[in-house]
Amino acid sequence: MIALDCTFRDGGYYPKWDFDIKLANKYLKVMEEVGIDAIEIGFRSPPNKPVGQFAKVTDEFIDRELYVPNIPYFGVMVDTGSMNSKIIKQLFTYSNKSPINLVRAATHFKDIDLGEEVCKSLKELGYYVTCNLMQAAGKSFDEIAASAKRINDWKAVDVLYLADSLGGMSHDAVNYAFKAIREGWSGLIGFHGHNNKGQALDNSLEAIDIGVDWIDGTILGMGRGPGNTETEYLLTELNKRNFEFELEDLYRLVVSDFYPLKSTYNWGPSLHYYLTAEYNIHPIYIQKMITKGYSMEVVLDAIFFLRDKDTNFFNEDLYKESLNGK
Repeated sequence: MIALDCTFRDGGYYPKWDFDIKLANKYLKVMEEVGIDAIEIGFRSPPNKPVGQFAKVTDEFIDRELYVPNIPYFGVMVDTGSMNSKIIKQLFTYSNKSPINLVRAATHFKDIDLGEEVCKSLKELGYYVTCNLMQAAGKSFDEIAASAKRINDWKAVDVLYLADSLGGMSHDAVNYAFKAIREGWSGLIGFHGHNNKGQALDNSLEAIDIGVDWIDGTILGMGRGPGNTETEYLLTELNKRNFEFELEDLYRLVVSDFYPLKSTYNWGPSLHYYLTAEYNIHPIYIQKMITKGYSMEVVLDAIFFLRDKDTNFFNEDLYKESLNGK
């Protein structure tokens, strides 16, 4: 089984992917020593995107600024909604000429067809390609199975991930979803958990028990809204299952560098994020309100307003309406 850490990708939603380079290199060296199998160091996006450098990680940036760890998989994520084969060929060279060898393509169920061109282009360039099916909670058995079958037919994806993007899955839902995937998909499978209900670690361990091949985490769970499965907890639990990760330096990194970040950005489970999972509200609504300093009472009222709306995706106008001028 492959353990992947994506702290500098998923965690970027708080500092807008503007991480300190010294911290990034310290992290990369520690994760190499830990024995992690895979690292997703950020997004690769068009260069005009107005965010920090870890949202548009180029080969040149890696070569110039970053320590490249000696691990099996080192890569980035792309958003299939903003990509096509032409853009892929502008942003990526052949994998044997690149410091990365892994690319994850993130796609929504409703936009799966957008992923085919992207994944095939990446595979032609020689990358190990994983595909994230986002917002898996609440999807029907048939929808998951049919989506998995379509991706299987591309013959361009090495690992198919289910992402609990809104953090609402239970153990039963995890089992149900992976039974559905196996109806249509013949390759390796992965799980990416979010922590809206404080169940990301438990759900990740459940996914491991049912036989997933790839599993994700971030340090201290750093990630959008309430965050993700905590890498340091996940690897500790895996060591109880006969893995051999070297964890002391990771624990020190958590204490020395990531607790201060958590104090600054205040991610993690809360009643508000629990309710977003209950009502299928995208956590960016709540993260944005909290970051801007709205009171907990105002945020709660906004959740009550949003719970009856179509809020699986963030909408700026609906966000403003939920605050009603506050």
